[in-house]
Amino acid sequence: MKKIFSFVLILAGILTLSACVEVRNTAPELTGVQGTVTINFGEAYDPLDGITASDAQDGDLTENIELVGWNPAWLTNSAGGTYSYSVYVEDSEGESATQTVQFIVVGNVAQTVSLLYVQEQQSYYIGSKPYNPLRGVVAIDTVSGDPVDITEDIEVVGLPNLTRPGRFSYQITVENELGASTTRTVSLTVKNAVTNIPSALTSDPVTITMWHSNGSTIEGALNDYAEDFMALYPNVTVNIVKNGDNYDMLRQNVVSAIKGGTLPNIVQGYPDHVAEYITNNAVISVNPYIDHAVHGFDETSDTEKFEDILWKYRNENSQYTSDGEFYSLPFNKSTEVMIYNLDVVNDLIDAGQIAAFPTTWQDLFAMASKFEAVAPTYIDSYGATLGLTSAEITTAKDIFVPYSYDSEANAFITLLRQWGGSYTGIDSERKGVALYDSAEARAMLNYFSTHKDKLTIPSNWGTDYASDIFKKGQTFMTIGSTGGAYYNTPTMVNGEYLFEFEVVPIPYNKDMPEYATAIQQGTNMSLANTGTDQQKLASWLFLKFLNSNEVQLDFTLRTGYQPTRSSVYTTTEYQNLMNGLAQDGVTLLEGEDLMRAKAAKAAAEQSEILFFDQAFVGSSAIRAAVGVTFERVIIPTESDTVENALQYAIAEARRILGN
Repeated sequence: MKKIFSFVLILAGILTLSACVEVRNTAPELTGVQGTVTINFGEAYDPLDGITASDAQDGDLTENIELVGWNPAWLTNSAGGTYSYSVYVEDSEGESATQTVQFIVVGNVAQTVSLLYVQEQQSYYIGSKPYNPLRGVVAIDTVSGDPVDITEDIEVVGLPNLTRPGRFSYQITVENELGASTTRTVSLTVKNAVTNIPSALTSDPVTITMWHSNGSTIEGALNDYAEDFMALYPNVTVNIVKNGDNYDMLRQNVVSAIKGGTLPNIVQGYPDHVAEYITNNAVISVNPYIDHAVHGFDETSDTEKFEDILWKYRNENSQYTSDGEFYSLPFNKSTEVMIYNLDVVNDLIDAGQIAAFPTTWQDLFAMASKFEAVAPTYIDSYGATLGLTSAEITTAKDIFVPYSYDSEANAFITLLRQWGGSYTGIDSERKGVALYDSAEARAMLNYFSTHKDKLTIPSNWGTDYASDIFKKGQTFMTIGSTGGAYYNTPTMVNGEYLFEFEVVPIPYNKDMPEYATAIQQGTNMSLANTGTDQQKLASWLFLKFLNSNEVQLDFTLRTGYQPTRSSVYTTTEYQNLMNGLAQDGVTLLEGEDLMRAKAAKAAAEQSEILFFDQAFVGSSAIRAAVGVTFERVIIPTESDTVENALQYAIAEARRILGN
């Protein structure tokens, strides 16, 4: 009897353990998918060749792989073309993996057609405004050498029925007069209507809070915009709260609030911060609001419609999930530009020492000796004007380096791309992957290690920002953010600025001009998953207000940040700014205002080469690691080499990402 009873207890324990252990289903993985495939017309091509799929629960899923948007007719187009399709697999519980392939057929006629601004993963909520498959899409033909807009020739093929939820796809295609064509496949996820968005904002009192970590200039602007918004909605109170001295402190405070505090209604953050908030269910998608029948963007207004927000910012804010949901909207956007001492450059040009200030790294380093030769004379003169002691002037000469880069992390990330390398990406589960254990990364780091006596970073002078040194004339060129460009304004002494300055696009790699690029910076605003439906609606309306044409024009004129709307660029006010004029169109700007104006113009000149990094949980930590690597290359210790500096960032990526 005891044996039987013991057996029953053991069996019950086993059953209890089995019931308590819940195996979490994971998404399948696709292996062997190439992001870009190029073939010549007439070559055989199998889009499934070498591709496999597996799943921890279901095992081998290769036979379940689907091709979404693939068209065999592309192989028979003698004119060639650029197309896209997706490789898709789904496991038995509905978890899926998708990877997009850009497919290029090199034909007998040179490819001359491009489809621009296509968001290849999108979501649509039933009950929203009518879906526009071509919203913001542009087609360009260069058959005659000059770009010709042929957007009106675009066709949409296979647009699905949008009355029922599901995952669908359709194609956007255009063909020029020579028969060259381009096709892009859009994966569209149709979702059930969102029912908790009120049809109207209540007349009862509503209070919302925004957390930010900006300085006094932006904080003052935000408070003014809150006042303007509250004048439109008198029952709404908007609290603008600075919660952290910098963006990382703000992120930490938001994470603490997620764990047990009270979240604000709107939170400012970088894309990698937003990715972390999404993982913790702390922010919500704004898609249901963007196209809401009542509260969405005004698609009848050229200056207020959603697609007037620049593509680069729309693209950045829809990167977070495989269905292209927007979890943020842009706010204060910037890029990096090169600021230099115009007096020194002009004197060298007048003396026949140089022809012009260079645009490439190679030419910049080639003439570094010219700047080094005249540096003592300028440092003596500037030092005397600034009232420096002889010891301070001597020290400035001893640690002089002609060029500087404000951000070590940005330097690594940007220069890696300029040398043809890749920084990070995501896998089929949207987990981060570091890609800089590469020949390109080593080539870039070795090149700048060789020239570390010509280009340095702020820690060379024991400061956080090179602007502290540049404005005193103790370095002649610096690369920094347009958002903080005004900090580089030369010191004023007795009513006069120490020297004149110029701002131009960032240098590029002379040997690889096709990789000329500049980083896209700045934060975005997200709606937190907190508060009542009315608070969320009021928060959305304020977020939309911040992205209005009127606010964006005022914000860029006040702060020097780039407008988020293309319509702002064509206004008389912004054109005056880029021309260095006050708003009367006549008075010349000076000092910080002129620095902002010149930075805005340089940013506009390089707007077509901006990039942003794929956001994922852990990307901010990896960014910090590569910053340390670049610092160890530019200012090495006795034991540092390029290789062990790079290995540090590689090891950090493995630790952070677990891959």
